[in-house]
Amino acid sequence: MTSLTPHQLLQAWDAQQRVYVEFREARTRCMMDVLAGLATKLDHPLRVLDVCCGPGSLSNAVTQRFGDARCVGVDRDPVLMRLFRETTPHPDRVEIVDVDLREPGWAARWAEDPFDAAISATALHWFTPDELTRVHREIASVLAPGGILLNADHLFFDKATEPFLAELAPAERDRVAAQMRNDGAMSWQEWWDAALAMPGWDAEAEEYRRRWSDKAVTPKVNTEFHLASMRAAGFTETAQIWQWFDDRIVMGKMPM
Repeated sequence: MTSLTPHQLLQAWDAQQRVYVEFREARTRCMMDVLAGLATKLDHPLRVLDVCCGPGSLSNAVTQRFGDARCVGVDRDPVLMRLFRETTPHPDRVEIVDVDLREPGWAARWAEDPFDAAISATALHWFTPDELTRVHREIASVLAPGGILLNADHLFFDKATEPFLAELAPAERDRVAAQMRNDGAMSWQEWWDAALAMPGWDAEAEEYRRRWSDKAVTPKVNTEFHLASMRAAGFTETAQIWQWFDDRIVMGKMPM
């Protein structure tokens, strides 16, 4: 396989993400529109925590939309964080921090410097239900009064109570994925094969393999679980605000 530049690797990431999230741009726009509404109520530049930031897709959308916004991206994947560092167009307004969100107390470092919003996309499904409730509490602890959490992810239909939709949604996703693969998008495995073979990224590739050697499939939870978990963490306004089949955005807002 011919080596890619970091920017080519990022473009390939965006293409393979659309294999699984067909309307990714619309989903991101919805999140940015919510942040725009929040920004109008602030007397300072928007400060955003990008949870499980990966290569920085959401942080880059924030810094592009809001010219004075600042983002802190937290993640545990050394390969994706390096890609973020090497490709972000606004390195002066982005901080990338290596954090294991499964460790209790990870948010304490920002207790005295809270965020206006926290955002995440296609990532929180990697946490078990117990871990997810702790992540929600940690996020709530570093949001300013009135702060917002936005999470975009596949939150699946229930096979017992929604059998038609539970069958239709993945079938539609598979149809779109096949079409995009035919158009040249990499599969998940192909992309990771390319990323782990990047010249000069040997240390990150080795650390990636070490950290994720025991990675396992986690139990899936539904939209109601997310909303209830956010309410238990202290969010007083919670709702699903966007949906395409089982691809959704859920929101929580802290009290003032």
